[in-house]
Amino acid sequence: MAMLAGIILAAGLSSRMGAFKPLLDIGGKSMAVWVTELLQSAGAEPVVVVTGHRREELERHLSGRGLQFVFNPDYACTQQMESLQLGLAALPEDCRRVLVTPADIPLVRPETVKRLLAAKGDFIRPRCGGRTGHPVVLSARWIPALLNCNGSGGLRGAIRDAGCAIEDVEVEDIGVLMDNDTPRDFSATLHLSAARRITAGGESK
Repeated sequence: MAMLAGIILAAGLSSRMGAFKPLLDIGGKSMAVWVTELLQSAGAEPVVVVTGHRREELERHLSGRGLQFVFNPDYACTQQMESLQLGLAALPEDCRRVLVTPADIPLVRPETVKRLLAAKGDFIRPRCGGRTGHPVVLSARWIPALLNCNGSGGLRGAIRDAGCAIEDVEVEDIGVLMDNDTPRDFSATLHLSAARRITAGGESK
């Protein structure tokens, strides 16, 4: 039984970044690999990657990692919600919960994901410093409602319209907020990654 599945949303054009975000390097690993390893280390199986822009390149890059790929042919003119619906439709029917994240939020700590999975609720999201982020945990019982929504308002709007209760989990992990839309965002991510490596090495706090 697929108790926990994962979805990585990686179909976007990366237009504001000016480079293909999933393949940007952070400490010797691409963003896509960071996110893949995060979900798999949490026990997600299967992990579905929704691709679009530069599909073939990304699939080659992630080959051999036991992932399932779903292509969004309308990636250039649809929003993230449509990609999420494609990912949800590809999940096994016996899935109980889904861990969902965009491909451009690579520095979430594994212990943060464990806290989210330990929480009870139908839609669980991390909250840090008064702001909510990713990944989110969705109860599979809401998948039919999300598949039937029209996509307006994104995931948050769909959850609200479906009447699904939202549970916020307070975390001390700024990584949940650090998506990478622009070069400035990516520079901040690189600085956080470097700072964490120094801390782990005992050189700094």
